[in-house]
Amino acid sequence: MKINKILKVFLFVFLPIISFGQNNLTDSVQSYSLTDLKEYAIEHSYDIQNADLDIRKAKAQKWETTAIGLPQISGSAEYQNFPDIPTQLMPNFIAPAVYDVNTNAFGLTPLAPLQAGDKFPVQFGSKHNVDWKLSATQLVFSGEYIVGLKASKIYLSLSEQAKEKNILSVKENVEKTFYLIIVTEESINILDSVYQNMKSLYNDMSAVLKQGLIEETDVQQLELNMQTTENSLISFKKQKDLLYKLLKFQAGFSYDAPLKITGNLQDAVGEIEESHILTEDFNINQNVDYKLMQIQENLSDLSLQREKTKYLPSIAAFYSYSKKAMSDSVNSLKENENWYPTSLWGIQINVPIFSSGQRYAKVKQAQFDLEQKHNLKLKTEQAILLDNAQTKTDYQTALNTVRNNSENRYLAEKIYKNTLIKYREGTASSIELTQMQTQYFQSLSKYYQSLNDLIDKHIKLKKMMNLL
Repeated sequence: MKINKILKVFLFVFLPIISFGQNNLTDSVQSYSLTDLKEYAIEHSYDIQNADLDIRKAKAQKWETTAIGLPQISGSAEYQNFPDIPTQLMPNFIAPAVYDVNTNAFGLTPLAPLQAGDKFPVQFGSKHNVDWKLSATQLVFSGEYIVGLKASKIYLSLSEQAKEKNILSVKENVEKTFYLIIVTEESINILDSVYQNMKSLYNDMSAVLKQGLIEETDVQQLELNMQTTENSLISFKKQKDLLYKLLKFQAGFSYDAPLKITGNLQDAVGEIEESHILTEDFNINQNVDYKLMQIQENLSDLSLQREKTKYLPSIAAFYSYSKKAMSDSVNSLKENENWYPTSLWGIQINVPIFSSGQRYAKVKQAQFDLEQKHNLKLKTEQAILLDNAQTKTDYQTALNTVRNNSENRYLAEKIYKNTLIKYREGTASSIELTQMQTQYFQSLSKYYQSLNDLIDKHIKLKKMMNLL
């Protein structure tokens, strides 16, 4: 039947199937307005929570970069035990001295001849050694470090803008689902009203059929229309439960948490129609996508500066102080108060001299990357301005379409109800009633389709202008 096809189209256009479970709402469930839902989503959405963590991580990275230029102090302690002290071979300078003394002073002639180039083993050091050391370094000048500080601040700004974009996306999704639920509830009310009228009519006509005043096919046609409407009504109710599950997921509610929204379709449409968004001046600098592109361009500029600073020298200062104790036994080491100090300080200067054009090539690459980012920013700017102008035009068109379809819907409803009365009075056939009901459902489908398009354009404009 044609009416069955219309109901299926009506169901398909507005209620996409979403794989979530069902939830039964009770009167005791707390109700949320659209504003309440957005505020709740900002605090509990998983995407926004992760964006907050990204900001905290960026702050930690910023301090990590800052700490590179601050004093770095380290300490160490060491104990060494030599079971076998290292042995060195030394020239035998003792034997010639003794030989000369015995010969010249005492007139004695050694029995063993003096061996030329003779060496003997010697062990230097102590078996037990303990030392401790403190060292400090301070970066005095580094162009790369200065640029790194600036970059860490911009990375933090990038994380903050990413969070803002996440917030807009969450608000957008919540608002779309919110309006879809309102449209679904309105559809349920209308279908339920139609179903109740058809059920009442079916009961009345069944009684008339028993009296033999009408044909059986008329009653069968009524029964078919009633069953089709009932099936659609059941599907809409299930879809409403699924949409509530989706809304809870988007806003950060737990899966089984009870939830109910406030508001009705008439108020929602009135709010959209009374919106002054078309007269609002569009400031592209408030658009989050454009701000992200600006940050990307700034990062490319800093990357170029960083490559240029590699031509500059870097200067660092250092200082170290250590003490060491040595002994051949642990006990004497404990009692030993002789600690031998060593101290050192200095300045280190690293000067880049020649890199065979490597630094020059990296600078040129960074320059080209910056030019690409600049061109991409200009392209994004023009695309956003064009999209804004097109969306405003589409929004105005959708607004007019909704108003026209709304009038058509009420007119089709009036015709259907009049045909229903005529059918009860016997002046209209079941075919005419089915046609008028089909026309009514068609007008509803067009109205909700245009309303859905208007809501999408309205939300898109608000997101583009950072007004969600």
